[in-house]
Amino acid sequence: MESSIGELVLSGVKLMVIGMGIVYLFLALLVWVIGVTSQLIQRFSLEAPAHLPHPAASGDREENDAELVAAISAAIHSHQNKS
Repeated sequence: MESSIGELVLSGVKLMVIGMGIVYLFLALLVWVIGVTSQLIQRFSLEAPAHLPHPAASGDREENDAELVAAISAAIHSHQNKS
């Protein structure tokens, strides 16, 4: 019942081809399911996403920047004084 090296290599190659085929089929199925799911979500979504205005468009940019710098400075100062 001894197998030759050639028979062992051949059975190994067969096993490899079967395993790679199963993985390929699973990945193809996964891509298909994701595509179908995407189409269903787009078809049955209730509303389009709302477009929010850009923060700089709602007010004065310099004022927003000054508030941001003040908040960051306060956070750094608070962090440095903790230790």
